[in-house]
Amino acid sequence: MLIQVCKLCGCHPIVAVVGSSHKVALCHTLGADIVIDKSTEGLWAAAEESSPDGYIAVFDANGVATLQASYDHLAMCGRLIVYGFHTNLPMGSSMLSPWAWIKMAFGMAKMPKFDSMGMVMDSKAVMGFNLSFFAEEREIIGTYLDQIGTWLEAGQLRVAQVTEYEMEQVAEAHALIQSGRSVGKIVCRTGMVL
Repeated sequence: MLIQVCKLCGCHPIVAVVGSSHKVALCHTLGADIVIDKSTEGLWAAAEESSPDGYIAVFDANGVATLQASYDHLAMCGRLIVYGFHTNLPMGSSMLSPWAWIKMAFGMAKMPKFDSMGMVMDSKAVMGFNLSFFAEEREIIGTYLDQIGTWLEAGQLRVAQVTEYEMEQVAEAHALIQSGRSVGKIVCRTGMVL
């Protein structure tokens, strides 16, 4: 969705990053001009080659593993938009390990600190959001949903592939998410009608 929305907003070039080669073609189909496949090439070397002068916007859902480098690859007046901390969280069976949680705490201690004066001098900004806290923001969410609806009705926005599971298969659905093999959205059906 991010690729498509950026394209609709006139962003160019759009450089997408994937962690598995089977996702490259889909990103091109959705409108990415360049796709960096982290499983076959170095992310930051490829990012520098794709845009030597930096990026006007970097959307980062990874967290500690990439935040500083994402910021460092911004162009003058660039914006780093943080919307997740994927690399910070224990995954799969490691969630039960105390060592995984200790490792997460050390990762949080390594969280980059952005120099306010440097941000002013380069006119860069770091922004973050968590959709969980937007429940009461009905006006702004309504505006966004109206725009998305307009794009959908005009055929300008392609809905993501949906992989469905029964609620009894929630563990399998979760394993697919954590595997990095998923494409699109994963839905678990409850059988309940609301």
